Amino acid sequence: MENNRDQEIGNSIEASLRSPVRENQNDQTKASIILRNKLEAKERIKQAQERREKQRAEVAAKDRKRLLEEAKGDQKDSTSPSKQLKPLPNMIGKFIDYDLTNMKNSKGGFLLNNEEEDQRALKQRQQIEELKKQRLKQAEKYNREPVFSLDKNQNPRCNVCGKIELDFQIFQVFGVPVCLKCRNEYPERFSLLTKTECKEDYLLTDPELKDSELLPHLLKPNPHQSTYSNMMLFLREQVEAYAFSDKKWGSPEALDEEFQRREKEKRRKKNKKFEDQLKELRKRTRTNVWHKRQEAVHVHQFQQSQNSNGKQVQRCLDCGLETECETF
Repeated sequence: MENNRDQEIGNSIEASLRSPVRENQNDQTKASIILRNKLEAKERIKQAQERREKQRAEVAAKDRKRLLEEAKGDQKDSTSPSKQLKPLPNMIGKFIDYDLTNMKNSKGGFLLNNEEEDQRALKQRQQIEELKKQRLKQAEKYNREPVFSLDKNQNPRCNVCGKIELDFQIFQVFGVPVCLKCRNEYPERFSLLTKTECKEDYLLTDPELKDSELLPHLLKPNPHQSTYSNMMLFLREQVEAYAFSDKKWGSPEALDEEFQRREKEKRRKKNKKFEDQLKELRKRTRTNVWHKRQEAVHVHQFQQSQNSNGKQVQRCLDCGLETECETF
């Protein structure tokens, strides 16, 4: 009986919960909660907009203040008119007195070789001194005051115009009396040639050019390097006279023939050297140095015959190859 009563009470409660009045109360509660959430969200959005506007106003105020300070000029600014330049400090009297007579050059602290210990620098200095001595020796020999005679007929005259005013450097070194004007007007006779030009244009040798009795020369410092040998200058008239004489080539035509022969020999040697290098290159780049000679194709010419055993064979007439065969 008690169990039945409890069951009836439970059924009555469920029925009361499922009633329309209870469902209507739940819907009203949900609607009020949604409305409250919407109002809170709008309030938060409004507060966020107010904060952003406040920050923009603060930033704009700071920018206006900075621009105003730049326009008026600040004391810390370099362009401020209120800033005054300080006078330079007085440096008069603050110096160090050095006695240069008692000072020694220590190379400024750098590790430099001493000139006395540097063999290369010492050798170059000796070469320069030796070349300078050679030029001074020639200058002492030729740079003497010319001796004039009271008799005009005994004084040397220019070979071209006959004047007495000579270029004494050319006259003393080369022994050719010529004035300065004629020397400049006739460069094909009295111009100076270098040692290299004499060797290339007139095919003269070093022993011939170094012989001062055969071809006098004038020494000058080398324009390329002071340690190089002195520059040797020769008179064109004397060089041509020796080169075209019977002692050397005999005539300008013979000199031209010799020049052409040497040029051909140079080209021949150059071509031969190029061919040798090309052969060597081919040998190094070729895969197989030794190539086997391909034998010619041999075609057998057989003939029927019998061997010692009495069997039928075919024998080649050229190479003697035998093959057994059967006859039917």
